[in-house]
Amino acid sequence: MDDIILRISRHYISGIMGILGLSATAYLLRRYFSNNEKTTNGYYIRNDELNSYQLSSIINNSSSRKITIFWNGSFNSTYILLDYLQQDYIIQPLYIERYTIRKALEKELLEKYTIEYNQSKQNTNIKCSSTVLTYLTDIARIKQTQEQEISHIADLRRMILNQYPEFHTNLLPTRFITNIEKDLPHSQKFYDAIRKLHLHSLEITGIELYEQATRFIANSPNLNISNNSNNSDNSDNINSDNKVIICYSQDSHLTSIIKKIEHDLQLNTSKCKIDLPLANLSNTTIKHLASSKFNKKIIQFLNLSLLKTIKKINKINKK
Repeated sequence: MDDIILRISRHYISGIMGILGLSATAYLLRRYFSNNEKTTNGYYIRNDELNSYQLSSIINNSSSRKITIFWNGSFNSTYILLDYLQQDYIIQPLYIERYTIRKALEKELLEKYTIEYNQSKQNTNIKCSSTVLTYLTDIARIKQTQEQEISHIADLRRMILNQYPEFHTNLLPTRFITNIEKDLPHSQKFYDAIRKLHLHSLEITGIELYEQATRFIANSPNLNISNNSNNSDNSDNINSDNKVIICYSQDSHLTSIIKKIEHDLQLNTSKCKIDLPLANLSNTTIKHLASSKFNKKIIQFLNLSLLKTIKKINKINKK
């Protein structure tokens, strides 16, 4: 089924607006509310990232300052990760597997559309609708992005620990998020706030990831920002000095949107606060700062990876 999705015409890739293009928030809410299967937060950790010394040292250090970062291996998120590691923070990386989550939530629809696509390929008298092609192309794009990012994160982690052996203790294994708890009030409030802005669907492309991030944090008791020194799970307790971070820069089209909806969402609470420390910095400034602060091999690796990603995207569009 995955191979079929990847063969869809490039002519539909250029027209993709993501699912947000199908009447934006209305579609997302319809999809969300129509799926009645209860979900809870879930994640896994790669075995190759586990380090017994690392984990035991964190568990035994209840006073450790901890930063939780949504890390996809991008230049900006890696800059923040390295910056806090150099300040001797404990770093808990999170990665949302958007394809895994969406494939599970929309299993029946995906199977239905795949069958329709198969039938159109086998029988020239059956025409596959543009809605189906757009949907499957979007799924294919998300799948490829996830595969590339997970591979990149693994390579980047090895590179960082090779160049900075002292970070072994502070860089926790990445939590790869495969399920996010369904929180209807949270999602309703989020998309109501978006709707009030009266933006075109293209202007809010990607906002679903931020909604998922805030919903995950809001429903993760072990990530709550708290001053409770009686919390028995010291390895997951985040005190008042610590943060949850997502790395949108000044150049991201989502940064200004997030700032506008924060008041309506009331996300500036201890329950689901996510900081945007790069919101006032351009990508150019971030690259300049990184080049002056971090190992040159890592910077070169990030720049090379960016070029490879662009080439892969161009290659896909030519198919």
